Amino acid sequence: MLSFNAVHTLTGCLLSIEASAGLSGWGRPPLLLLVQDRPSPSAPSGTIRQMRAVHLPLNDTRMSRYRAGLADLLPDLAAALDVNQPVARPTLAACLDIGLIADLLADPTPGLRLLAWAVCYEDVLIESGDLHEIRRVDAVDADHRGYQIARLRGEPHPVVYIDDPLEHDDTNAIRAGLARLVQSTSRPGRSTPTTS
Repeated sequence: MLSFNAVHTLTGCLLSIEASAGLSGWGRPPLLLLVQDRPSPSAPSGTIRQMRAVHLPLNDTRMSRYRAGLADLLPDLAAALDVNQPVARPTLAACLDIGLIADLLADPTPGLRLLAWAVCYEDVLIESGDLHEIRRVDAVDADHRGYQIARLRGEPHPVVYIDDPLEHDDTNAIRAGLARLVQSTSRPGRSTPTTS
């Protein structure tokens, strides 16, 4: 189980990612993020942990190879990273660096743990017949808790949603893909959060 402090720190990290995307303006390609933590080297007996969110840019021009975009790419990536699946996937390799992700997951740093997978993307919200541009940061943590940071274009502040552990049949396709990524990269031999 992730501790309250870990959930709070992860939420702050996701808010920072959304704020950084806001500074870059609209019309940016989606961004995939791998969030991990490790014991702080300066802390005695690993009581304090350091979080890192690795930005994994997606090739927006190649994303069109996936008919449903992120909703199709995320499960394909999860399958490629699964120990029983072949990594050679030309469509996926055209969209992002699979080797870099595999190296990050195989990092031998003692105590390194997967915290979450996240994606920052722009979307369209249809509300009362009107179209609104919206930026979202969706994430699923190692406990399968769902996070969403959402900001409508022109709004000064984002809205934060944190859900209890997700059930696959009651979530959107992107968060279901993130949950699948968490599942495929949280297997024996890879450390996952239990406390902190």
